[in-house]
Amino acid sequence: MQKNILIVIFTFNEAKNISKVLDEILKISKNILVVDNNSSDETINIVKRYSVNFIKHKYNLGKSNSMKTGLDFSRINNYDYIAFMDGDNQHSARDMLNICNKIVEINCDLVIGYRKDLRKLNFSKKIGTLILRNLFYILFRKKILDIQSGLRVFKTNNYKINWESTGLKHYFADAEITCSAIKNKCSIFEIPIETISSEKYKGMNILQGIYLSIMLIIWKIV
Repeated sequence: MQKNILIVIFTFNEAKNISKVLDEILKISKNILVVDNNSSDETINIVKRYSVNFIKHKYNLGKSNSMKTGLDFSRINNYDYIAFMDGDNQHSARDMLNICNKIVEINCDLVIGYRKDLRKLNFSKKIGTLILRNLFYILFRKKILDIQSGLRVFKTNNYKINWESTGLKHYFADAEITCSAIKNKCSIFEIPIETISSEKYKGMNILQGIYLSIMLIIWKIV
């Protein structure tokens, strides 16, 4: 992997998963930052055993602000690209390597890993992904297969890609980044990735899915 890519991993009470995640990701890169949202379990103590950078928030600031923390770190340390993945073992190191290699190879603005087998998701997540995909196409006339995918990489200093989602909308950052890239005519490439389902309690619920649908309309208009 290119040395100028920072991989940012998000954690919140991931003591049972983070060792496996770091063991695998360290096989492809040493440029890793773990952003922890004030975990109350042993997550951060486990992270400290590894030769990786880490930042622990004093409070749980949500995924969106954790992404901002990672982006600030990457800009301060002059990385050309920043890649995001979750710390719950739903993304593979092999897929991370593929998306990072692709953005360097074709020199595009954003590469998104889309889950290729939605049958492995529970019913609500599968239906939600399909609804958001189709709504996004109707609004933006661009076919993006997985607007909420948490496995993505983009150019660190591309200020056309931005997001403001926070509070109850902190899970919406990936979708907002996708909308921002489309509206600002950024080049986007998608790569199929393994579908690894996370625990059922994680991610958005139905009400948040409806809220995100409304936000897609607002982002299109504003």
